Amino acid sequence: MRLQTFPRTVILTALVALVPVLAGAQTELTGQTAGGAHYKIVVPDGWTPADGLAIWNHGFSLNPIGPVEDDDLGPLAVVQLSEGYAVAASSYSLTGWAVFETHFDNQQMYQVFQAQYGTPDQVLIYGASLGGIVTARDVEAELIPNLEGAMPICGAVGGSRIWDGGIDLRLIYDAVCGNVPGAAIPYDIAAPPDASFNELTLALAVQACTGIDIEGLPPVTPTQDQQDRLNTILTVSNLPEEFLLTDMGFSTFGLADLLFDPRKLAGGFGFDNTNVDYGDAQINADVQRVQADAAARERIVSNYTPSGLVKDVKIVSIHTDKDGLVIVENESEYASTVPPENLTVGIIVEDEPSHCGFTEAETVAAWESLRGWVAGLPQPTPADLQTTCLGLEAGSLAAGPCRYDETFMIPDLDDRVRLRDVCVPDSKTLCLGENGRFRVTIDWEDFEARTGDGTVAVLSTEDSGSFWFFNDANIEMVVKALDGRQNNGRFWIFFGSLTNVRTEMTVTDTETGIVKTYINPLGNFASVGDTTAF
Repeated sequence: MRLQTFPRTVILTALVALVPVLAGAQTELTGQTAGGAHYKIVVPDGWTPADGLAIWNHGFSLNPIGPVEDDDLGPLAVVQLSEGYAVAASSYSLTGWAVFETHFDNQQMYQVFQAQYGTPDQVLIYGASLGGIVTARDVEAELIPNLEGAMPICGAVGGSRIWDGGIDLRLIYDAVCGNVPGAAIPYDIAAPPDASFNELTLALAVQACTGIDIEGLPPVTPTQDQQDRLNTILTVSNLPEEFLLTDMGFSTFGLADLLFDPRKLAGGFGFDNTNVDYGDAQINADVQRVQADAAARERIVSNYTPSGLVKDVKIVSIHTDKDGLVIVENESEYASTVPPENLTVGIIVEDEPSHCGFTEAETVAAWESLRGWVAGLPQPTPADLQTTCLGLEAGSLAAGPCRYDETFMIPDLDDRVRLRDVCVPDSKTLCLGENGRFRVTIDWEDFEARTGDGTVAVLSTEDSGSFWFFNDANIEMVVKALDGRQNNGRFWIFFGSLTNVRTEMTVTDTETGIVKTYINPLGNFASVGDTTAF
């Protein structure tokens, strides 16, 4: 059995360790924004706006918010300062899943910089782990002028959907371990946490259930029952054993923080597994089924799921292939939204699972490739990242090895994080969009108060379809779902009512669980175009 470590709230240790003590002639500016985030800005002597600004976004942390130290300025701070950039980093005004406010935190930090030093001609922004989705939101929020390049590192760029994986792990654990002596988590998933339950008691609980060895605890010899429970959890959750305890910390303490922080979900339950098939009959039978509050679900999805609206920003995103905390499938989800001409994804193939386990040369290679692309060179390929990395290593400019693999095929996120729902077409259900993402049903009521369900007509395509009510030769409603994300970051819903009976059309985004209802009153004919639907 591999040793488990206690859950880490600061999960970027390997990268931050690359940063030596900052040196050289420079000015430091520290303070706190109106929103409550601490910041630190380091500006080389002689800096001008033409030299640019680099902003670093740190990873997930539940530690109390405090001042930004030198080793919080990011793994490339020394490199960036030597290249003439000013460097800035924020503590964020929230802990945990801080994406609710980070775009405002960074905007306010930028405004401090701008007031003191002027408007930089170019801003490059990068971040790791949680900082990856913070970076993605910064790009799409458009609150920082002259932002030209971005670099998520092992980023949670799949966005808020990764919390579905977190909720699944917690519920799977409860189903498998809830009745095992000493293994239960002492509070319900939708209830405020028990203050006496901490990282140590979680580690002891996980060990009691699964028999894993945990660093800092006496070694154990697992029983067959413990081994069987461990195998079930790992198989159903699709997680590597090395990350079980870390992921349980995320799914326990991180989840509780997200659910009950008044500036996040404020007690609203934003998660749903009512229709999830876990691929295991016993788990399907035993797992707790939870239903999302619609407003809370929409709030978590909007904080934050990338839309792909990146304008002309150039993005180099890198990931390790065996990351068990922020899984590599995040990159396939991100690539499905961002135009390919704006995004290069580089994957490191590693021998052992790690979170952000890049070498210095691999990280610097991505940064230099991004800089070159922003400066006008052709868009780099994964092969170019490897070539740049090897050059840095060969010149003793940065320590390797270099493991970018241009042949790596990134798996789909659906293979690791189960869909919350699946649209199954039938006579009363229309499935629209790619892979039938949007489920459409219609209820009607006529002038005699008779009611019924709309019946799907033969006239249907991937994006559009129609319904009849009384006679299959008489179409009553036409509806279509369009992917408008490249225009405004949203999916669009249009419908035309060819009848004046009352209709109530329900459209469900099966990927996010968000539901929209469109009502056409009795006696009315209507056509509706909702370009902000999902």
